[in-house]
Amino acid sequence: MKKSALYLLVLCLSSALQAQDITTMWPYKYSDFRDGTVYFANKRTLSAPVNVHLLKSSLHYLDNGQIREVTTSDIVLVRIDEDQYYMRNNQLMRVLSGDSTGFVAELVLADFDALTESGGAYGSSSNVQATRKLSSLEIGGINITNHMELKSNKDSGSLLPLDTKYFIVTPDAVYPATKRGISSQLSDDKKDAFNRFLKKNKVNWRRPETLQVLLDFFNE
Repeated sequence: MKKSALYLLVLCLSSALQAQDITTMWPYKYSDFRDGTVYFANKRTLSAPVNVHLLKSSLHYLDNGQIREVTTSDIVLVRIDEDQYYMRNNQLMRVLSGDSTGFVAELVLADFDALTESGGAYGSSSNVQATRKLSSLEIGGINITNHMELKSNKDSGSLLPLDTKYFIVTPDAVYPATKRGISSQLSDDKKDAFNRFLKKNKVNWRRPETLQVLLDFFNE
């Protein structure tokens, strides 16, 4: 009980500290680039000011005042202050609890589609229209890569809503943290075991602090 309460407190504090307006000019997780360490598959490391770009949950870093993107496929782990990110499905997923052998993950993306959604015109599909609108947007860290210029104009962009999803990550798979999302990837015998597990363990799928118990199922 105390462990769950502490976990919830840490989660709330983390969210509060990172609360900020996400805009097209500053579509980043953090209010500025922070000292971080990147661990690569070839055992190499990079220490630099970094930030998580929320268009695709990719990693950007500063190089002499210019914003660069780290090649996603090379990343294993990123540490930014107290936060840890593992690369899964070519996206940075923040660890809420657990470790590399199994963890509850948070994925945050900026909803650029909210700016581009509209019905198609003159025979064009809405998807085509959305792609054109997205490509015409000035996106911080993509079209503008000078850090000081971007920072000074961070509040001038359009506000972006955030899409936050949770996952259960094991060494072999990434499961959406929903009952259906997990069940759909399990064999029939494991589905039965999963249903029995849920009867014994309460999970509120809308509260990420209750998802930690699911790691016990995958560790058994």
